[in-house]
Amino acid sequence: MASSSSSPPAPLWVILGRVALVQDNTIEDPGDLSVALAVPPRVSTLTVPMSVHPKPDDTDKHPYVLSADAGVLLLHVSHWPFVGFDLDRNPQGILLVARDFLPADTAAGRSEPTATAVRVPDRARPDHPGIANIKNVGLVSLPGSGGTEYVVAELRLASLPSGDGKDDRATLLSFRSGTDAWVERDLRCPFMSGRRWMWSSHDVVAHDGKLWWVNLVWGLLGCDPFADEPVLSHVVLPDAFPLVYTAELRQNIESSRMVRVSQGKVRFVDITRARIDPPEETLVIIWTLIFGPSGYTWWKQQCSTSLAIIWASDSYKATGMPEEVPVLALVHPSNPDVVYFFLEQYLFGVNVSQCMVMEFVHEPCDLVEVIAGHRPPPPISWRYILAWQLPPSLVNALDNQMDEDGASHVEGCDSSFVTAIPDRNAAIPNLNE
Repeated sequence: MASSSSSPPAPLWVILGRVALVQDNTIEDPGDLSVALAVPPRVSTLTVPMSVHPKPDDTDKHPYVLSADAGVLLLHVSHWPFVGFDLDRNPQGILLVARDFLPADTAAGRSEPTATAVRVPDRARPDHPGIANIKNVGLVSLPGSGGTEYVVAELRLASLPSGDGKDDRATLLSFRSGTDAWVERDLRCPFMSGRRWMWSSHDVVAHDGKLWWVNLVWGLLGCDPFADEPVLSHVVLPDAFPLVYTAELRQNIESSRMVRVSQGKVRFVDITRARIDPPEETLVIIWTLIFGPSGYTWWKQQCSTSLAIIWASDSYKATGMPEEVPVLALVHPSNPDVVYFFLEQYLFGVNVSQCMVMEFVHEPCDLVEVIAGHRPPPPISWRYILAWQLPPSLVNALDNQMDEDGASHVEGCDSSFVTAIPDRNAAIPNLNE
C-alpha cells in the first residue's frame, strides 16, 4: 500500500447507511436530524432525534432509510417491539421526509449537517389501510423542483393473475407534498405471464419523476405518481441464464440482483451463472434500460465480466480479499460501470468493463447494528446502504473530510479510503453505544 500523492476532488455523493442512529433528546428540548458525512467508500450515517418518534419514551433505535431522491430522504420510524427496519408485512410506525439540509456551522450551533424532518400524515380515513410493506413504499421528487415537491407512494396488487390474459388491478396510495392527505387510485396493472402469487416489491426506485416498483423475479412496474391518471407499465428483467425460481433463490436474490439509477438511467445488475458452472464462472452483468418511442422499452447490456477475470487481476490480488462470490451493495451513481460489493469484512468497488478493483475498505465497521426488534435483520446486501446524491447545500461539505479521512492507494487502482463493513454472516458491531 502506497500513500496517495494528492487528494481527489470531493465527490457529489456519499454511501449512506440505511439504518440510522438515534439522538437522546426530549420534546421540550428537541434535537436535529443530522448526518455524519464520510468520503466514499466510507459510510455516512444519519442520526434521528428521539423527539420525532411516534413514542419518544419507547424508541426502536433503528429508523430506516427507505429511499432517496434529489437530496430528499424518506425514513420509516417505529416503536418497540418493532423497528423502522422491519420487512414484515403491516409494519408499525410513521414515515418521515428529511429535507432542507444545511451544512455544518459551528457559529450556528451545527457541528454536523442537519435537516428538517417532516412527518408524512397518517392515513386517517377508515378506507385507507396502513402500510402493507415498507418494501412497497418509495419517494420521488418532481423534476426541476430540487426536492421541494415530492410524492410518497405505495403500490398494492391485491389480485392474482386471471389466467385469461386480462389485466390485474392495482391500488396506488400516494401523498404529495403541500397536501394534507393520502389519495387512493385504482389502476390497471399489465398482465404478467407466469406470475403465480401476489406481487411484492423488493425495492422502489425513483427515476426521472417516476417510481419503479422492483420485483427481482417478475420485473418492474412503473408509473408517474404526479399524473392525474397514472398508468402502470411493466418491464421484464433480462436473464443471461434461465431463472429457476426456487426457495433458495427467493431467500438470497437480494444478494445477487439489484436495480439502481446511475448516470441518469435505470441499471440492472445481475450476478449469475449456469447451475452446473463453478463459482469462478459467475458472471457480473450490467444492463441499461432503454426507453424507446411510444413507451417501448428494452434492456441493453452495458458490460460484463466473470469473477475469474476479476480475481486474476493485479488490483484484486493487491487487496488480499479471498476468491469468493460477493454480495451486491450499490452502483456508482455517476459511473454505471462501477459496482460495489460486500465480501466478508470488505466493501469494494469494481469497474466491470475494465475488470479492475477501483477501491476497497476494511475494518472498523461504519454500519449500524440492528440489535433488537420484531424479527432478525436480513443478511447483508444493498438493503444496508444506498448511494445518495448530495443536495446542493452539502456539495462542498466533504472538503474537510478529504483531509481528515486520509487516502491509501492500491496498486493499479484509483485512490481508496480504508474503513470496513460487517461480515454478511456475523453480527455488526454496535455503534449505538
